Amino acid sequence: MKARTIFMVSLIALTGLFAGCGTSPKTQLYILNTMDTNASAKMDDADIVIKVGPVSLPSSLDKEPIVTRIDSNRLFADEFNRWGGDYQNDIERILGENISILLPESKINLSRETVLSPNDFQVIINVREFDGKLGGIVTLNANWTVVKKGKKKSVVTKKSIIKENANGSNYEHYVAAQSRLLAKLSQEIADEIGGQLEK
Repeated sequence: MKARTIFMVSLIALTGLFAGCGTSPKTQLYILNTMDTNASAKMDDADIVIKVGPVSLPSSLDKEPIVTRIDSNRLFADEFNRWGGDYQNDIERILGENISILLPESKINLSRETVLSPNDFQVIINVREFDGKLGGIVTLNANWTVVKKGKKKSVVTKKSIIKENANGSNYEHYVAAQSRLLAKLSQEIADEIGGQLEK
């Protein structure tokens, strides 16, 4: 009887031990943020429609888990730190909202269709790199095109390589750095559109 009691106590202890070992870390969800609304610029009675999209991403980055870089040939997708929405759609949305902040009189149309419907400008963005190391440098490498409609139709294509220090070793700092990079890219795009409006 005594041996059976010891066996049962041991079994309960082992069950508790394995249950504790099987506990998974809590999944954290993150979202990108728009830029400060104080960054808006004065536009001279410009009432323009800007179509933002499509925005394309490498398949290696377009995932629910947040992807960081280990080294030049390896990426890491963290299953316990994930995006709170569709990553590609969120990047397109953030860029559109940022441009609307920078060009407050503009009307933003978000769409992945490349057909130029009644818009004054279309912005097409091909993101080639948007990652980095936790606690290190995060890089946004993108080719982007601004298409102007109307009598003075023009097509301008540029390349932006922008870097930001994560300023911290966790995912919160990493995502914040990505938001700052999108803000800087939005500024470059808005500057190009503003320059074309002045011509």
